[in-house]
Amino acid sequence: MSNELHLDLDGVPIDVGPRPAPHAAKLSPTAWAKENLFNSIGNSIITLVFGAIFIATTWWAIGWLVDAEFEIVRRNLRLFMVGQFPKEELWRLWLSGYTILIAIGLVSGALAHNTYDLAVEQGVPAERESLMSLVRRFWALIAVMVFFVSFARTLLPYIGVAAAFALVIVSREVGWRMPSAVRHRAIYIGSTLAIISMLVLSGTSKLGGVTLGLVAFFWALSEMGRRDAPTTAAGKLARFAIPLAVAIIVFAIEVVIPFDGFGWEDWGGLHITLFTSVVGIALGMPLGILLALGRQSDLPVIKSASVLFIEFVRGVPLISLLLFSGLMLPFFLPIDFERPADLTLAMIVIMGFSAAYIAEIVRGGLQAVPKGQTEAAQALGMAPGSLQRLIVLPQALRAVIPAMVGQFIALFKDTSLLVVVGILEFLDVASVANNQPEFLGKGLAGVTYIFVAIGYWAFAFTMSKESRRLETKLGVGTR
Repeated sequence: MSNELHLDLDGVPIDVGPRPAPHAAKLSPTAWAKENLFNSIGNSIITLVFGAIFIATTWWAIGWLVDAEFEIVRRNLRLFMVGQFPKEELWRLWLSGYTILIAIGLVSGALAHNTYDLAVEQGVPAERESLMSLVRRFWALIAVMVFFVSFARTLLPYIGVAAAFALVIVSREVGWRMPSAVRHRAIYIGSTLAIISMLVLSGTSKLGGVTLGLVAFFWALSEMGRRDAPTTAAGKLARFAIPLAVAIIVFAIEVVIPFDGFGWEDWGGLHITLFTSVVGIALGMPLGILLALGRQSDLPVIKSASVLFIEFVRGVPLISLLLFSGLMLPFFLPIDFERPADLTLAMIVIMGFSAAYIAEIVRGGLQAVPKGQTEAAQALGMAPGSLQRLIVLPQALRAVIPAMVGQFIALFKDTSLLVVVGILEFLDVASVANNQPEFLGKGLAGVTYIFVAIGYWAFAFTMSKESRRLETKLGVGTR
């Protein structure tokens, strides 16, 4: 114990009494167990009881795993991963997946370096994240990928997964080492690679009408995060040059050099679950933010339309909206109108459903922003758009990170409802495998459903863990 001295306003020392000595930074395993598990009779009894339950459960699980028949998973591994995707077209999946991983590595490396530079500029202690820290962050995903590939009966999946891990590491290093001017526009590179990935997988027929929208969306995300926005007319015009050039080039490729791919009508398995979740989150979040802002608008038409959409979608279950889109919506379309694919309609429904719930979450965050913040910005003459983008939304979104990620996790699990419109998603594959003639009646449902549950858990756990990490960095819940 030591006394701590403070100075009052006149510089006179004030004794505030003894200060507890800091706790030891690291305890030995024995000392930690004695302090946390056996520090009283009651805690010792609880520790022994739960320890016995844990040992018994672990012993039973090991015995079950040893005796379980995993041949059903081995034979259906491709069905679990990609559904009925043709074997001769699997190269598209590998190439598309590698392109996405390169985009993730480049963008994450560039953003990490930008954050590091900002911390150094502001005098905040910062250090580069090591490879082992990344492994600790994403150990669940790495473990589940290794677990899945362990059921493969050929060497190619092992090589493919090892190459995927290597690509992420190398591309992240490249992203870190990119020049500053390129790093601050890394989202352009990522969006371009994402579009190329889709072109490789599904051909040009699926993206012709949405290319400009995708580029504009990623451009908006990039510009929202920039702190060096130009003020001159030439500089502002230059901001549009890169996304516009990318849109024109990709659109020209789709129109002038069309080529076929494998459309998403027959996608399935874990691939379709992840794809639908990413689309629902990536497009549902900006739409939800717009709906939240529209609900607080002073314009009656915008406010009424936002309220009507949010309350209607939140008032009905997702399964009813999916059934409506797959079974009834085609009857409302013109006779000569080509019916969209079931997955297209389902993704629109999931995007709208996600947006409605995100809108209410964001509205709670908007109400948590003190009015003094907006009044001060208005007094300085800040435009309404800049006020929302720079003052209100950053504080509102920071406050609702736990609820927002919780909605993302719920959406990821809700993709299992795609089965009601005939889409072979990850969970439904287990039912299909159990009903195969060679496995019918063998009671292997526990094997397949546990296999699926591990996959869902790994992705949901990683999202939850990244949410807590982001909350800690942003100081959510602290003043």
